Amino acid sequence: MWLYRAVLLLLTPIVLLKIRQFKKNYTAYRAKEAFGFWPSVEADLWIHCASVGEVLAVRPLVLQWREKFPTRRLLMTTMTPTGAEQVAKAFPFAEHRYLPMDWRCSVKRALKQLTCKHLLVVETELWPNLLQQAKRQGLRVEVVNARLSERSFLRYQKFSLVSRPLFALPDCFLAHAQADAERFDALGAKKVLVTGSIKFDLAVSAEVFQANWRRQLGSRFVWVGGSTHQGEDEMLLRAHKALLQKQSNALLLLVPRHPERFEAVYALAKQSFDRVALRSQIPLAQWSDFDVVIGDSMGELMYYYQASDMAFVGGSLIKRGGHNPIEPALLGKTILVGPYTFNFADITDQLLQVNGAVRCQDAEQLESVVLDLAGQASQRYRLGQTALRFAEKNQGAVTRVLTEIDFR
Repeated sequence: MWLYRAVLLLLTPIVLLKIRQFKKNYTAYRAKEAFGFWPSVEADLWIHCASVGEVLAVRPLVLQWREKFPTRRLLMTTMTPTGAEQVAKAFPFAEHRYLPMDWRCSVKRALKQLTCKHLLVVETELWPNLLQQAKRQGLRVEVVNARLSERSFLRYQKFSLVSRPLFALPDCFLAHAQADAERFDALGAKKVLVTGSIKFDLAVSAEVFQANWRRQLGSRFVWVGGSTHQGEDEMLLRAHKALLQKQSNALLLLVPRHPERFEAVYALAKQSFDRVALRSQIPLAQWSDFDVVIGDSMGELMYYYQASDMAFVGGSLIKRGGHNPIEPALLGKTILVGPYTFNFADITDQLLQVNGAVRCQDAEQLESVVLDLAGQASQRYRLGQTALRFAEKNQGAVTRVLTEIDFR
């Protein structure tokens, strides 16, 4: 732990700068909580989610737990203000705190204000000081939807002096797949069970279908770049430029992963297109007047996917590892991914094997596939229906997780 704490000390200026940025950009951000100054809180279950993606992923689990234990108290923590906003929207019955930054003094200060015996960590958000102090305080710690890519596994192996004690702290890892489970075992985890991905159990909200953005956009071809990162937007915009030469009324919905990039991506799109809009400024009824709409909103990714005929899942054309392809699959959409999908390797590989998605190795192939599939409605339908059947077949992880976890 001394090595980790030394590295954390060196990173302190960067952490403080991030807290300052949050405070500047989000007026409701409670910076004191990041330093461990929590108001006292009592809960029967504490769930930690890093940000928006994890909050959305855990929604089916929380709702089923709530149905099973309607009178029990729930605490949810996030690192980011956007995650906090999503908690307030999805779980109004839950108490929210910002997770203290992983300085030992901050963590100890926060946990002194907490009365709780059970912590669920969503995915592999493992903070050494947090886990160590939680165990010392008597909390049972379980990691749900636990996944570990080969790349991350090899990185942890290089620092086994730190990683092995870390992976021995949780009482149980509830893993995505057998490959993840084997990696956790190799890193010294006490107990590992394979329960599948709770992200398959994501229920598309009734509001998405009721809003029906797709119907409001008419018969034009619409494709979406979902959760894109720096370096990908240029590739999608270039592909869309080529597409407009064949289908002059085509529309690209470009949805950056991080809100701090909204304005930069808007400016980038303006360099190549005259008709560019921000979702926050233009009503849906007027989107037909534009070539590109920048999705500068949080928590609406499923709405964008529902509006599309074809969905590119971001973070996969660069070495980011890709995001969740299950979301467009549950809407029966044609799915495109890039070559880098190691964050969801098992799910993506299986989806590709059953012909429920198309992999594009680079920008040139992305452009070629977009141009090809834009003119083939029947092929898009077959791809989308295959993806939907695959997603539905793999549901049930939430029930398995709730069966394995003792909530007494």
